[in-house]
Amino acid sequence: MNRTSTDSPFSIAIAEGSELAQAMGTTQNVATASDLPIAGFGAGVHQYLNMLLTQIYSKTTTLLAANMVLVSLLLSTRASTLLTLVPFYIGSVFFFALSAITSTIVLFPRLHHHDANGLLFWRAILMKGSPDDYYSSVQALNKATVEEEYAKDNYHISKTIHFKDSMLRAAITMFIVGMLCAVIGVVTPMVLSRH
Repeated sequence: MNRTSTDSPFSIAIAEGSELAQAMGTTQNVATASDLPIAGFGAGVHQYLNMLLTQIYSKTTTLLAANMVLVSLLLSTRASTLLTLVPFYIGSVFFFALSAITSTIVLFPRLHHHDANGLLFWRAILMKGSPDDYYSSVQALNKATVEEEYAKDNYHISKTIHFKDSMLRAAITMFIVGMLCAVIGVVTPMVLSRH
C-alpha cells in the first residue's frame, strides 16, 4: 500500500491492520481440508509466552537495579548519620537485599531438560548431536507434530513463567516492605531532625 507523509498515524494503523487481516484471510484460504483447524495456534501462543517471559526479565532487572541503588544509599546514609530507629534501618537493608537475591533467582536461566526429544528448546536442539541430525528431525515433522512440539514447549514455558512470576511478585513485595522500613527508619528521622 502506498502511504504519503501526510497520512495520519491512525490511518496508517488502520491500513496496516487491514493488510494483516487480508494476509490472514489469504493464509486461511490456502489451507487444505486435511490441515488442522488450529494450525499455527501453538506458534502464536509460543510467541506470546516468550513475550511474557521477556517482560518478566525486564521488570526484574529494573527491580534489581533499584534494590542495589537503595542498599548503597542506605549503607552510605548509615555511615554519615546517627539513626534513631535502627530496627527499621536494618529491616530496610534486609528486605532490599532479600528482594535483590530473589530478583537474581528470577534472572537465572532455565536449564532443566523438560523434553529431551523436543525441537524448540535450545538444550534439546543441542542434544540432537549435529546440525544434520536436527535438520533430519525437522524434516520429519508434519503439521500435527509441529503443533504437538509447540504444545509441549508451551506447557513448560508456562511452568517457567509461573515460577518466575511468583518469584518476581515476592521480590516486589519485599521491595515495598523495604521501602516502608526505609521511610520509617531513615527518611522520617531525617525530616524530623531538620525541624
